[in-house]
Amino acid sequence: MRCVVEFAEKFPNLPIYIEGELLLDEQRVAILHQARVLRRATSRIAEDMTHDEFRRTTGTLRECFEDLRRLHISSARELGLLVQAHNAAVVEEGIRARFYLHQSLEDIDAIDASHTIARVRRNLEITPDARHFTPINVTADTQSGKQSRRKQ
Repeated sequence: MRCVVEFAEKFPNLPIYIEGELLLDEQRVAILHQARVLRRATSRIAEDMTHDEFRRTTGTLRECFEDLRRLHISSARELGLLVQAHNAAVVEEGIRARFYLHQSLEDIDAIDASHTIARVRRNLEITPDARHFTPINVTADTQSGKQSRRKQ
């Protein structure tokens, strides 16, 4: 960029190509303006700040950076602890939900078993006595070659 600024300042009418593209006049003016502003800021820093002021300023910046770094590390630790606490709560809730699921399944099995027992009792009360049971005889049908069941 420094080379482009030097060419633009020394040869104002020279066409300059950057990566195959012609530098437009508006771009040339903007680059020269930015270069002037940067030079003024650099000279002002050199004029306004003594060596001791520079040391103090860099020391202050170093302390600020260290404070910021410590704050960042402590925040990261706190965030890690919060995540661990949240994960523990999620695990506990999963254990509790699993316990309630198993308890519900056991209750459903118990209800199903009692319902089956009640149905069997009703069927035993409704069905006739075993002495009056009519047997089912199975005979072979010789004409078709198939077996059929007939009640007798």
